[in-house]
Amino acid sequence: MVWLALTCILISLAAAFYVFRPLLSTAGSPFLADIDSRSTGLKRLLRRKETIYENIKDLDFEYKMGKLSDEDYQRLHQDYLAEAYGVVSQIEAIQPEPLDRTGSPQVVAVLKSGKRPGKSRKP
Repeated sequence: MVWLALTCILISLAAAFYVFRPLLSTAGSPFLADIDSRSTGLKRLLRRKETIYENIKDLDFEYKMGKLSDEDYQRLHQDYLAEAYGVVSQIEAIQPEPLDRTGSPQVVAVLKSGKRPGKSRKP
C-alpha cells in the first residue's frame, strides 16, 4: 500500500513538473530555465520570426477589411518589417556549432552556396 502511494506521488510530481515547466522557464528561474539550452536562442528567434509574419498577415487582413486607416497600416507595417529584419539578421548571424564527436549522429548546418544538393544538371 505504501508503494502505491509513493508511485502516485511520483507520477503526480512528474506531471506537475511537465505542466508548469514553461511557466517556470519564463519567470527567469536559472534552475529550470531550459534543459536543452544549446539551441534555445535559435528556437526563440524562429518562433519570434513566425509570430511577426503572422502579425503582418493579420495586419494585411484587417487593412483589407477596412478596420485600419492608411496611415496606421503603413506605420504598423513598417514597424513589423523593421522588427522582422532584425530577427532575420540575428538568425543569419548564428554560426553553426562545431561537431562534437565522431561516430555519433550530428546535425550539420547547410551553408549558403550557389550549389544545390542532389543530382547535378549538365548544360
